[in-house]
Amino acid sequence: MYMLIGRVVRGRTVLDAHQVRKLMYAAAEAEDGLEHVYAETDFEGASAMLFLTASSAPHAEKAAFRIMQRFLDHEELNGWEWEGRQPGHESGHDSGRESGK
Repeated sequence: MYMLIGRVVRGRTVLDAHQVRKLMYAAAEAEDGLEHVYAETDFEGASAMLFLTASSAPHAEKAAFRIMQRFLDHEELNGWEWEGRQPGHESGHDSGRESGK
């Protein structure tokens, strides 16, 4: 099990933690290995912790990246941005934190 943390900055819409979790689950596909999502929101955006089943940390990071990309594609998240994401990189600044297998 791998745990990855990311933060998104609010755009034009305001969501609560329940809505963020719901959209994260909707963004995940079976191959991503998403087991659980913990989310917190504040006025500026949301932080999410993804718990993923993967064969390695790099696989977990790639899955988290795919989930976040699909998450941000939701119409409800118009204007939201992934905080700390570096162009050309497949993870946010907090991604890759491994909790162990």
